[in-house]
Amino acid sequence: MARGFAQEGLDVDLVTQGPDPEVDGVRHHRVRVPLRPRWRRLLALNTIAISLLWRRRRVARRLYVRNRWSVVLIMLVARLLRYSVVMQVDDMAYGPGYERAISPVEDYSKRITTYLTCRFAHGFVAVTPQLKELLVAHFAVDPDRVRVLPNGVDVDFIHPLAREPAIERLGLDAGLRYVVFCGNLADWVDFETLLGGFSSVARAEPRARLLLVGDGDERERVEQRADELGLDGRVIFTGFVADRARVRDYLGASTLAVASHASDYINRIGVSPTKVAEYLAAGRAVVAKAVPGLSEVLESSDGGVAVRGGAGEMGQAMLTLLDPARADELGRNGRRFAESRLTWPSIVHRTMPLFELARARSQSSR
Repeated sequence: MARGFAQEGLDVDLVTQGPDPEVDGVRHHRVRVPLRPRWRRLLALNTIAISLLWRRRRVARRLYVRNRWSVVLIMLVARLLRYSVVMQVDDMAYGPGYERAISPVEDYSKRITTYLTCRFAHGFVAVTPQLKELLVAHFAVDPDRVRVLPNGVDVDFIHPLAREPAIERLGLDAGLRYVVFCGNLADWVDFETLLGGFSSVARAEPRARLLLVGDGDERERVEQRADELGLDGRVIFTGFVADRARVRDYLGASTLAVASHASDYINRIGVSPTKVAEYLAAGRAVVAKAVPGLSEVLESSDGGVAVRGGAGEMGQAMLTLLDPARADELGRNGRRFAESRLTWPSIVHRTMPLFELARARSQSSR
């Protein structure tokens, strides 16, 4: 997003906890405190951001923030200093319809802070239609102030690679065919369906291998389940891969890519996973569980198959697309879609009019 704003001709300050992304036209301000205790991190974040808002008040006019309770004070100060404020909403793990474990106090406090941030924001970017519906239904947000824009992808960095050279760079067996999953091994992934589907692929195609690129709290459970399904040696765990070029090679080495979201939570908020945007940009066919948000992307792009059944249907879809000719046809469709709809500059371009809502509301109130 920062790069996209810079490409729109804006002078950009970026406040993050991570290292400098070294983006042309972007001044980076790092929150240099440990993640724990949380209060120190939040104090540092607010101090840096509010200081920037004050120092830039005569030349800066826009603030773009992620929806977090920790930014309430930042947004309040921005409004007092007459900034136009746009807030991105990409999750809502609280509120009506949220069924996972959360204490009443935490739930209520998060609802209150979301209500406040909704009052301070002029415009909203919701990454799924479901999140827009929650904002409108439960936090009294005017639907005309919300744009539904998915998470994007850097199509210059993530691009189609020749399969054989990528396999060679990774030291993989060129005689095998690879199915890749990239991401956090977390409880929001339905590994039961993913591994169950791949087990049927493994029985039908001895050359098939599943690459799990990433790490997370669920790794031990996933390893155990793979063993139970008799997939020893057929599933390759890479662990966390910090080198983004190496992740790109894993995408390039694959014949197809998979996603499998746990439906209970995702059905409420929808999903716009960066991993799937990267799969499409890499020119790889996608097989994914049909969940709100993702199904629409695969249908619009014709870049893969949204599986509405269980492990059996997922396995059949994977097996069909282990044919490189068919998979690469869908991959080319996905790449075209990523280039036209999922680039960060295109998403930023569609975000920019939201900043003008502040001026419009000001004029209408005169």
